[in-house]
Amino acid sequence: MEYMEFLDNVCGYINETADDVRVSIHTAVKNNGVRLCGLSFAKEGYNASPTLYMENHYEDYLKGSDICEIGDAILASYRENSPSVSLDMSFFEDYELVKDRLYIKLVNREKNEEFLKEVPHEDFLDLAIVAYVRMYDRRIGNGLIMVRNEHLKLWGKDAKTILDKAKANTHDHEDFNLKHILDVMNSLGYKEMDVCEDDRPDFPMYVVTNKRMQNGAAVLTMKDKLKEFGRMIGEDYYIIPSSVHELILLGRKGSDSADDLDVMIREVNSTQLGPEEVLADHAYLYRVNDDVLMF
Repeated sequence: MEYMEFLDNVCGYINETADDVRVSIHTAVKNNGVRLCGLSFAKEGYNASPTLYMENHYEDYLKGSDICEIGDAILASYRENSPSVSLDMSFFEDYELVKDRLYIKLVNREKNEEFLKEVPHEDFLDLAIVAYVRMYDRRIGNGLIMVRNEHLKLWGKDAKTILDKAKANTHDHEDFNLKHILDVMNSLGYKEMDVCEDDRPDFPMYVVTNKRMQNGAAVLTMKDKLKEFGRMIGEDYYIIPSSVHELILLGRKGSDSADDLDVMIREVNSTQLGPEEVLADHAYLYRVNDDVLMF
């Protein structure tokens, strides 16, 4: 049984079994055009509809579990863990209530060609800047809503206004920080890679992200931050887009060539990252003296 047929069967079983929730197949288009299909749960009187992606359950099915067993387990988990809340989304209709929650993220322009037709965006090198609304509910935690073209009509604003406000909020309120790779490794419990404190100037590799460690690659759009990092590193540096969430900065002197770095980046992207986490398949170069970012 193929995955979509499996979803259809589980969906049908749950709808026949449960009288307090309705389930439907939902396809979500993620970053880089990644499509995920799962089951969306709707309960009367509540506007929060969690979606459960079913790849692990499909693996259980392929190993011998039957549809009824899987459906019962999913339904029990939903009833135990799903917050029975109705979210107040009325704020979203008022731009004055939304504007301070606007932030930006960077996405790959080529891989998101279809998505970018539906959202306000700004080209940046071979990437694109898009905006999202950050939201928080104490009952369900953090979330975000991508700003789409229809939201511009709802708020009576143009794309430039939205993107400029989102860029300003991201610049002013995100706590971007630069950490030496050894400090990052130590914080994760790894040994110091046989590089002692005195060797750090000869090992100019740094990680930059934001405090939330989400969409931290947006710092690439901020010239003052790049210049500040250049002063700290003390030379021109390569920028390795390790994901949409963080960047690795590498001093140019003594580093591999840009071509070699690109080979390494493509290898990591294809083997270590989920496809929706990839930002770019090549390195960027920041030249300190003339304040230029290039690729």
